[in-house]
Amino acid sequence: MQTKHHTFMNNISLLTYTHTNTKDVHPMYFGELSKYFPSLENNYVTCNEKIDYAKCIIYNDSETHGVQMVNALQEIPTDYVIYSQEDYILFDYVKVDELQKLINYMEADKEIPFIRLIQSGLGNVKEKYNDDLAYLDSDWEYYFSTQITIWRKDVLLQMYKNSNPERITSTEVNLVQHLRDISTKGMFHLKRGNQVGGHFNSHSYPYIATAVVKGKWNHSEYSKELDTLFHKYNVNPFERGIV
Repeated sequence: MQTKHHTFMNNISLLTYTHTNTKDVHPMYFGELSKYFPSLENNYVTCNEKIDYAKCIIYNDSETHGVQMVNALQEIPTDYVIYSQEDYILFDYVKVDELQKLINYMEADKEIPFIRLIQSGLGNVKEKYNDDLAYLDSDWEYYFSTQITIWRKDVLLQMYKNSNPERITSTEVNLVQHLRDISTKGMFHLKRGNQVGGHFNSHSYPYIATAVVKGKWNHSEYSKELDTLFHKYNVNPFERGIV
């Protein structure tokens, strides 16, 4: 008989969006993912070239980001997707029990389109849904975010089909209305880690948000975590530069 965890992990995928122009980040991202999320069964990456760290879905650089995402999501067999990018590097173990609890809420309430696992802009939380979740104000300009989030795959897929953003850099501003059109019942996870700058680290999915800012290492906010990674993966931070 399957365990509860096994059933849960079979119905959620991690989808990492990346490009070979950040291939120097790949060893630490996928290395720490393997260390801190060992129970992950459905590990997908979408990239402009084949890479071997996960099940790779190749996209064409000439396509819009919307088309790239639609094609990738259509390859994923699970009902739920955690969206990630290559510089969202884990620094502690993923709390699978917490993720399962959040999925249980989404299973019980089919109207919840997503649960964001990182807290920022806390003035934009409207009210508590329960002890673990709060409604995210859909009028907030960052109602959509590329930060770590559990999505219903069909919602994420429909949003990209409806919007078809040209580039990934324009998504957080341009996709908000398309997401509102689908649902205004998005949630924050109320449990949180330490405050870093204008956000709190994720409690359930502890990751660097983000490791690379405008092409340079985000040393000003995550010096401890990045220094450990630079040493472990023999990375010279001055090749990229630091901020």
